[in-house]
Amino acid sequence: MTDFAAAESRFAPLPGLATMGRDFTYLVLGLPLGIVTFTVAVTGFSLGAGLAITLLGIPVLVATLLACRWIARFERARARLVLDAPIPSRERTLEGGALERARALAADRGAWGGAAWSLLLLPVGIAGFTVAITLWTTALGFLTSPAWYWAMPDDDETIPLLDSTSLGYSVLRVLIGLALLPTTAVACRALAAGTGRLARSRLS
Repeated sequence: MTDFAAAESRFAPLPGLATMGRDFTYLVLGLPLGIVTFTVAVTGFSLGAGLAITLLGIPVLVATLLACRWIARFERARARLVLDAPIPSRERTLEGGALERARALAADRGAWGGAAWSLLLLPVGIAGFTVAITLWTTALGFLTSPAWYWAMPDDDETIPLLDSTSLGYSVLRVLIGLALLPTTAVACRALAAGTGRLARSRLS
């Protein structure tokens, strides 16, 4: 019994509906958020570096680092949804006057971690968005195909499994959709958890 229980514990149960919803939302939002964070970081640091020869570059760089701190806070809260555990912050406390705060911000690991994650989130978000959308649309498309395949245009060169509206192929598509649902849920759970752990490694 002990060996059986140990073997059984290695297989995680299928995610519930709430978990699947959180995983899907987390992965899909990675793309638009990645575009925003990448744009903020690249624009801010490029503009600040370009203006570094003048005094205008300093407040731009400070504002960019401050924005990256806010991004890091938001991403820690977002990752908590798929990790079910808080991510500790490594932000420095900003105290004193404007110059002291700027110096503390320039040496803040939390701000620079947020800057790194702002750049990394775009490729990670593209991958997560693509996988989640592709897997779920494929699984649900097969599952619901009898409800809408009758409206597909006729084509002389077809693949019966994908295009036939016969009862046999319709049932087969539904069975494939049913088989893909747990696979999709587990794959998105693993990808969302992995992305959350990557965020934790960059932001804590």
